[in-house]
Amino acid sequence: MRNVYAIVTTPEIRACCDFYRRALDARIVFRADWYAHISFRGWELGFLKPHQDAPLPVFQHTTTTRGLCIALETENVQADYEQLLARGLAPLGPMREFANGERSFALIDPAGTVLNFVEHRPHAADGPSA
Repeated sequence: MRNVYAIVTTPEIRACCDFYRRALDARIVFRADWYAHISFRGWELGFLKPHQDAPLPVFQHTTTTRGLCIALETENVQADYEQLLARGLAPLGPMREFANGERSFALIDPAGTVLNFVEHRPHAADGPSA
């Protein structure tokens, strides 16, 4: 296997491409009316228009994606949060910090996909032992 990536089924292909370029400096690898493929931070993501008139049955019966959440593990979630705010994007609420030291916030794309930005940080109980 050379690569694995998710394909989000949405009628909002152009809006999704624009969103990811704005939010994460994504590069458009391929874009057509029926499909787009982007690359960002070493990851790839596809967007497929539902109900395609295509020879492959899987594309003919696709429906709009619902309930998808993509976790983006980052080294500095605070910097990502501030960068998105500076670009005029509104996260789904404030950044949260959990008892295990994890910090996170979420953002939603035009297709309804939730992007969960996560930074795993050691907390006091995980510190070095004596």
